Amino acid sequence: MDEDEWIRRIQQGETQYLSMLIEQYYAGIQKYCYWRIRNKEDSKDLTQETFYRFCKHIESYRNAGKCRAYLYTIARHLCNDYLKKNSSLSWGIAEATYKGILQQSSSIEEQVEKEHVVNELLQLLPVKQRELVFMRFCLDLTFRDIARITGVNVCMVQYHVKRGLIVLRRYLERSECDEREIPRYRHGCPKELPNSSR
Repeated sequence: MDEDEWIRRIQQGETQYLSMLIEQYYAGIQKYCYWRIRNKEDSKDLTQETFYRFCKHIESYRNAGKCRAYLYTIARHLCNDYLKKNSSLSWGIAEATYKGILQQSSSIEEQVEKEHVVNELLQLLPVKQRELVFMRFCLDLTFRDIARITGVNVCMVQYHVKRGLIVLRRYLERSECDEREIPRYRHGCPKELPNSSR
């Protein structure tokens, strides 16, 4: 049974199909909310609010193969509202909280390390590119879905994601190059300092 059929049956009052839909998208929505607001408990609340709002308007919802994008759109608006209300919280505090939660998960060290590195890399990008790259590669959303969620033209989504990847690739190449050059500089002063604009 496909998603269209689930929606149709939910609208007819067969609520058991709602749990299938929630199971399908819950983890991704919560991951997105957590990435946006950096608060574990509040991200759970926002995820539940996303599905509550979806259910509240299910009767008028017209599925056109974009349920996932619709759910992310709701979650995005909720996260934006949350961040506006809590703008007095500094990013540094939120970031420290995020890192602290990740460090507690010692049983899944590799996953934590990967998420930590990805988050640090994403911070190198402008906010607009950061969200689009996260959606594309961490949530595995299509360019078309990202465009629906953010209201940005598909071509512009592709452009910003591509530009973001170029920035990250250059940073990684520069980091690898710097690591290879470190031993050379330990035994004396370099004749020429590395150019940061490489």
